[in-house]
Amino acid sequence: MNRTLPIDFSNLLEIPDDYDVKFIVGKEENIKEFKAHSLILSSRSIYFKNGLSARWVRKEDGIIIFNKPNISPLVFEVIMKYIYTGLLYIKDNEISLVDVAFAADELQLIEVFQQLEEILTENKSAWQPKDIIKVCQHSHFINLYNFALELVCSSPKIIFGTEEYLKIEKTFLIQLLKCDDLKLEEIEIWEYLIKWGIENTNSILDDDITKWTSTDFINLEKIIHNCIPHIRFFQMSFNDYTKVRTQFKDILPHGLDGEVLQYLSNPNFKTTFNVLPSRPLFDSKIINSRDAALIASWIEKKRVASYNFENMPFKFKLIYRASQEDFKINKFHENCDNKGPTVVVIKVHESGEIIGGYNPLEWRSFKIAEDERSPLLYHNDDFYNNHQCKSSNSFIFSLTNRTVPVLSRVTSKREAITWCKNKGPCFGLQVLFVYSLNNNIVGKNKQHSYEKKVITKKLLK
Repeated sequence: MNRTLPIDFSNLLEIPDDYDVKFIVGKEENIKEFKAHSLILSSRSIYFKNGLSARWVRKEDGIIIFNKPNISPLVFEVIMKYIYTGLLYIKDNEISLVDVAFAADELQLIEVFQQLEEILTENKSAWQPKDIIKVCQHSHFINLYNFALELVCSSPKIIFGTEEYLKIEKTFLIQLLKCDDLKLEEIEIWEYLIKWGIENTNSILDDDITKWTSTDFINLEKIIHNCIPHIRFFQMSFNDYTKVRTQFKDILPHGLDGEVLQYLSNPNFKTTFNVLPSRPLFDSKIINSRDAALIASWIEKKRVASYNFENMPFKFKLIYRASQEDFKINKFHENCDNKGPTVVVIKVHESGEIIGGYNPLEWRSFKIAEDERSPLLYHNDDFYNNHQCKSSNSFIFSLTNRTVPVLSRVTSKREAITWCKNKGPCFGLQVLFVYSLNNNIVGKNKQHSYEKKVITKKLLK
């Protein structure tokens, strides 16, 4: 960092002749003495200017004695070098920047604190797991506190991948649970909460839950009582929620269990609880990360849901959102043509049903012809009209009932996918396709070319 002191007094720090201040820094086995000069300290820090002139200051043989047990010797050495040289020098990973920032704030070295705050809020790699624990205990450092929240939300393993998360303050934990963008599966969040609760109960709980008494469950519920409302049980899969209720049904809010089960089997069920939105581990307003992992398993032709969001063999990238860019056929083709394999997800307006399909080829509306100047030329006057494409890997699906999702693979490979300029995504020969009718976007659904229907109605609106 740039020098802020016009004169370098580093010689006096290394060879402290005529010193009149002694610091005893650290505690227990990690204690070190520093010798300094009151004139330099007073001129560089309001904290020392006030402290050195105070009546209560302690002296031994004419030397002022300062005890700083709450600052480590390594951190204090950085601070002293800054005071004497105007340079802030911190070796990579040797000292926590948060520790130095806190010490600078305590010693009223505002410039140092501001520089470190800027570095910390612009550089995620500058943070250590212990730093987050320290910051969550000091909410008055607003910028650092908020950045720590954002950091854990975007990269949760930085803290949840270590045992440090067990030391998180409850208020900070609740703030995390409230965040819509916490990038963890809901069942993972619940499991982390249970471990945190067990660690922070006053009683010693056995790791084997089958050995717990009713009192043990009561003690756990007391600790996590204010956290439970922020767990999104309604967004869990049926299997995940079954894990929760099997072990912890008795600590859930009264009536929640039955309503979650009804909601998971019928998303249109009107629950009396507040249904919080799913945490968007990826960019979709219709399906969640668990659904994406299931679709990935289907694409790879796995018999069961083999993946979770973190170990999927590929990433999903949003290329078209009709609710945002307009429900028009030409908009679909502008955004989706010639983009390679795609997954289409549709939420039916009238019923709320969630259906879709996987196209392993691509979408096209205009034909391609070879030319001497360019191997690929699109002819706007020569477009596709119900052109059938072969594929043995396409499928359609329903995620309306996430307890029993429906997968329907192609049976007539010659007509798996349809390219048509005047229609949106088309699977099979009128099996599932979207088109424009009286300036409205509608869909049709017939059982042909694929194993089974994914929706009962023939006309979708």
